[in-house]
Amino acid sequence: MLAMEVHGRRYTAYHRPADFFQAWQQCRLMGGQLAPIESEQENSQVVAAIRAVGDLRQQWIIGGTDVGFDGNFLWIGLNQQINYANFFDGEPNNHNGGEDCLTIGIAGTDKWNDIPCHHRQIGFVCAFTD
Repeated sequence: MLAMEVHGRRYTAYHRPADFFQAWQQCRLMGGQLAPIESEQENSQVVAAIRAVGDLRQQWIIGGTDVGFDGNFLWIGLNQQINYANFFDGEPNNHNGGEDCLTIGIAGTDKWNDIPCHHRQIGFVCAFTD
């Protein structure tokens, strides 16, 4: 576990299998939130935090969701609409109508993907502010 900091946020990746809501709870219990990513620089810091404990061959949960308002993603910990986006080509696609939570690391890239919230991933990224 290694923390990467940018714009007052420290990003820490946890190599612990979890679904979106389990990851959300874990970040909150540790005093943080699932990682919001509001710039290319923050995206790079999240990737660096992941690489400190694993790699991008599998997807990692970040704090974006459109639960309750399909197609309108927001950062759950900030309750703010996503303005900066880094989706993989063709994403988000809401495949089979049930992909409401975001991951980073699709196809080994630093790009984002929408997935079903109940799907467990290899890990998750939390953000902490001082």
